[in-house]
Amino acid sequence: MPVVDASVCTAFFNARELQHVPSRNWFREARNGDELVVAPVILVAEVAAALGRGLGDSELADHAVSILLARRWVELFPVTQGLAARAAKVAAEQKIRGCDAIYVALAQQLGMGLVTLDGDQLDRGAAVVQTRTP
Repeated sequence: MPVVDASVCTAFFNARELQHVPSRNWFREARNGDELVVAPVILVAEVAAALGRGLGDSELADHAVSILLARRWVELFPVTQGLAARAAKVAAEQKIRGCDAIYVALAQQLGMGLVTLDGDQLDRGAAVVQTRTP
């Protein structure tokens, strides 16, 4: 049961992304194996921003948001005060950006690994949880 970050979800939805195929294949395998995939609820806004602002495709962003909020293949967790405190500690100690630290902290809190395409999360997050790419 892994925590997945926005980089993997963005690559899944963006067919032009270099890591689209590995991300798509990873999600397919996770779903076929009935593996629970989780993420903090901030995933929705991060994916929408990456697709809408970064890619310039608001329709694709809206489509991705609809799928993510349907919770068919990613279980979304709230960012509670406890998770925020844990993420702040991870961010300060591992020198990881704030939102990225939330993914690492959620994986730590749930005793799960983190699946990401983000280099800082892969390298620095590995001091806290098991990290891997799709």
